[in-house]
Amino acid sequence: MSGTRSPSPRGPVTEAIIVAHGQPLDPQAGEDQLKALAERIAHALPGWTIRSATLAAPGVLEQELENFTGVPYVVPVFMADGWFTKKALPDRLGDRKVHQLSPLGTFPGLPHQSFKLLKQEAEQRGWCFNSCDIMIAAHGSETGPAAAECALYFARRLQRLTPFKKKIRTGFLSQDPFLARVARFSTPRTLLLPFLAGTGPHLTVDIPQELEEGRFQGVLLPSIGEAAFVPGLIAQSLKNAWRRTYGFDPMDRSRLAVSFAPPPISSTEGQTGDRIGSDLLDSATQYSGASAKPTFAATIRKLKNAVRDFFCKPWATRRKDGLNTPQRF
Repeated sequence: MSGTRSPSPRGPVTEAIIVAHGQPLDPQAGEDQLKALAERIAHALPGWTIRSATLAAPGVLEQELENFTGVPYVVPVFMADGWFTKKALPDRLGDRKVHQLSPLGTFPGLPHQSFKLLKQEAEQRGWCFNSCDIMIAAHGSETGPAAAECALYFARRLQRLTPFKKKIRTGFLSQDPFLARVARFSTPRTLLLPFLAGTGPHLTVDIPQELEEGRFQGVLLPSIGEAAFVPGLIAQSLKNAWRRTYGFDPMDRSRLAVSFAPPPISSTEGQTGDRIGSDLLDSATQYSGASAKPTFAATIRKLKNAVRDFFCKPWATRRKDGLNTPQRF
């Protein structure tokens, strides 16, 4: 349990709590890990009060909710929008009025930040990223498809960013295809990214056992929930939620990270088609709330561009090296 107040408040104090599953065998260890994450989020959100609680620690979530004076934002630090976020967490929240966000694993900015993380890992080892193989280790579930759908949707979004859209294999701990079978396709330059929210027995025991059984040859990376970009990603999501709740500043042109639930998929392996185009998704989630009315300067700029495009035919395209290359129409 924790209550972290960010330094040097710059505006109205807003309250939020991050909630994770935790570690049933060692609840305090899970609480300490989540508290450290809350502190990093607080540094990125001046003026906010950030608390934390795990479901594995009895009574901690309810106690933290009593410390709030307003309507807090609840950020589920889960990788799937399944039973825990739709049933277990709402039951623990009870009748308390809150703003519950979508889970971390469904944030649209997660694949892009993970792609940059994988490139950095390859560069640190002196590898050419184009020659690396990428694998995803996820938990999965025997009772419902939500966990697998979120992991596979993340893999497909990540695949769209990789050079030549190379195939990304995904292995699970609780369902087919199991991680041990997928690990047999590894090479010495395989980067395995666990699609998990934190550290725990799954990362320290279950995944290494599966990799040993599959004779994994690559590198096991820390879980995605431990990545350095996660506090900033959650902070941006909270900022966006606040704007949607209390208003939107049209003069703020910064990128807003929003969260949503991925669409269901019909297959579990080998499907590369993405029904939601990245361009449409990015344009739809770039801004939230009502768009600003066009200003007079913006209207004049559009007219100038239209006149220029009409009288100046693009018979050549400008290259980055300063040379013109003929373009045929």
